[in-house]
Amino acid sequence: MRKLAIAAFSFAAAVLISRYFLPYEWLLICSAIAAAVSLFSFLLSGNIRIRVLIALLSLAAGFLWSWTYTTFFFKPYWDFHDESVTASFIVTDYPVERQPRGYRVDTSVRIAGLPLIGVRVYYYNEIELKPGDVIGFASKMRRTDITDDGERLDTLSSRGLFFSANVSGDIEFLGVENSLRYIPKRVAEKLAGKIDEIYPDDISHFMQALLMGKRDELYTDTALSAALSASGIIHIVSISGMHISFLMGFLSLVIKNKRVFSLIGIPVLIFFMAMTGFTPAVSRAGIMQIFLICAPVFRRDSDSITSLSLALFVLLAVNPYSCASVGLHLSFSATLGIIIFTIKINSAITESLHGNRYYKKKAPRSVINFISSSLATTTGAIILTLPLTAIHFGYVSLIAPLTNLLTLGAVSLAFPLGLITALIGFISPFLGSAAAFPVTLAARYIIYIARMLAAVPYSVVYSTSAHIISWLAYIYILFSLMPLLKARARQYLYPVCIAIIMLFSVILASSLMPVTKGDSVTVLDVGQGMSVVLTSDDKTMVVDCGSNSKHNAGAIAHEFVINQDRTLIDLLVITHFHSDHVNGVEFLLSRVAVSALAIPDPEGSFIAYDIVELARKRGTDIIYVTETLEVTLGDTKVFLYPPLGIGNENERGLSVLTFGGINSLITGDMNSSGERSLLRFAALPKLDLLIVGHHGSRHSTSEELLDALVPGIAVIPVGRNSFGHPAQETLHRLEQSETVVYRTDESGHVTVYGG
Repeated sequence: MRKLAIAAFSFAAAVLISRYFLPYEWLLICSAIAAAVSLFSFLLSGNIRIRVLIALLSLAAGFLWSWTYTTFFFKPYWDFHDESVTASFIVTDYPVERQPRGYRVDTSVRIAGLPLIGVRVYYYNEIELKPGDVIGFASKMRRTDITDDGERLDTLSSRGLFFSANVSGDIEFLGVENSLRYIPKRVAEKLAGKIDEIYPDDISHFMQALLMGKRDELYTDTALSAALSASGIIHIVSISGMHISFLMGFLSLVIKNKRVFSLIGIPVLIFFMAMTGFTPAVSRAGIMQIFLICAPVFRRDSDSITSLSLALFVLLAVNPYSCASVGLHLSFSATLGIIIFTIKINSAITESLHGNRYYKKKAPRSVINFISSSLATTTGAIILTLPLTAIHFGYVSLIAPLTNLLTLGAVSLAFPLGLITALIGFISPFLGSAAAFPVTLAARYIIYIARMLAAVPYSVVYSTSAHIISWLAYIYILFSLMPLLKARARQYLYPVCIAIIMLFSVILASSLMPVTKGDSVTVLDVGQGMSVVLTSDDKTMVVDCGSNSKHNAGAIAHEFVINQDRTLIDLLVITHFHSDHVNGVEFLLSRVAVSALAIPDPEGSFIAYDIVELARKRGTDIIYVTETLEVTLGDTKVFLYPPLGIGNENERGLSVLTFGGINSLITGDMNSSGERSLLRFAALPKLDLLIVGHHGSRHSTSEELLDALVPGIAVIPVGRNSFGHPAQETLHRLEQSETVVYRTDESGHVTVYGG
């Protein structure tokens, strides 16, 4: 391994260890230990001594830099953690609307005597802001590198946003800071607006994400984002090395002279990086590309490993906390996998075809070579990113190689032409819209392929499955042995074929396993939201699927159902259409077959109409519950009660009673007056299980309900929230009724089994 790569990787290892495993107080000690141990390298000889010395000194430098950066840049702000602070802030990006309410905006806080530091601000009053605006307000600030309960918010700290601030009161406008640094973001906002103008509504959000990395609007289309994730191409809407390569590749076609290309290409690249926010993944790709561009100018050979090492070193030197970025992990691993494996895989494929008579013909050979190189590149990237995806996201997309192969050409067309059409749109919106037509076709093709392949059974498997973990371990052990056995490139095809056969065997064995009999009710831990899975024999019912936390309730519910070896949801019930109960439903509908969907009257809810439309497309029967509905679920009777209250949507929701192996009641967000109406309306039995209403709000779970139904167990579906859920009054009432209480934020998934 090259000496520069050894230095960069050792430096990165020290920064990563500093971030995850060592307390701040130990960093100087570890740096000194690594430096001291490096002296023993002089007992070695030759290249081994030099490499060990470089590795240990780089390790010491990494620990020292982590301590220095924290001490002089971040630590001065530690006293502000969990404190109310009044200060001025410089807006660095445009605000983004949050769901279900409020806004967020990225800023830099300005406090006399302290360095500028990134802060993500959350506020509720609508105010027009743009990069460079200086605002003032009082807020409660909290560190994002680690919170009181140990939950890490690496997405923010890795981007240099070391604090979050929740505004209390009004925001005061203090002026504008005119600086060239804000121009790229303003240009990006104008470009995003033009993209929205010249592209049809059904793909404008996708194009904004593809071209600019603006994914907030795209993620409101849960079904599409779920399809992109499940099909393994969600990376195309996260600006990364692929987009940088497309951009530079297009410029190289226009500018042939290498020196002119470097003079124009590098500023364009840096400006594009600034437009997309200098995220760790984009910065890694951009820095690496700059080194590769400069190599021929200075008459040096382009070396991918060296460029990747330098990019990693520069990135961590600017912000050591970027080592925690999931995007950087995946981007770096994908690039390293391509560098190490792609040529070998491509050679293995082409060598096996040399004797084929079709391969000897020029036209078929060109097509085969394109497919081979595309497949080799995709496979090379997947080899090192697969375990990281399983760890970070808890799933593996098995269909990803095929999806990437089918969409790579369309993506490589849509990205550069999409940028050009947006620029044309500034000259003439009519010409821009006309020029956007072929890009629109390419985008719709990509979306179609993603939706189609995401719907393939077992396109996604979850890494919580013991079978899948065993399969992954087998693959990596097998491939690790190949170099030790001195296998030739062509011989790498054998373990690939064996791995594919074993995967099909694992899936087939899982599908043939008998479904667990008996009754159970599981309240899933989806954060601040609710999703309940009920099973009886081979039948499955899900009640609600949503979360206002960072959890993807749809993915959690799908994972749970699949891991129970159930491939069909017989009945999906939505109590009401608040986001913390339904924003995962579209994901769930797009990933698993649902026989019937039971809902209250939508009454103008846009999210309800989207869900109903998707359900119909998926062949799901829609049931509008306007009167008591009795359903048989295995050996269990299910009663769906219509909305009994008036007023806000919480009081116009359904309630669900199961009677049989487990007597359970789900009331959604019903308050105490609704509970009293339910007691008068229905003859309810004594309960084995009560799913506590409204996440334990003080307005629900009344004494009347508890006295009448005497539940043995109560489960509170709750997560981190600012509403005070569960309320002490509710907990006290449950204690007085001698009910055993479980909370999903403390116990995770809670399952109650029938007798």
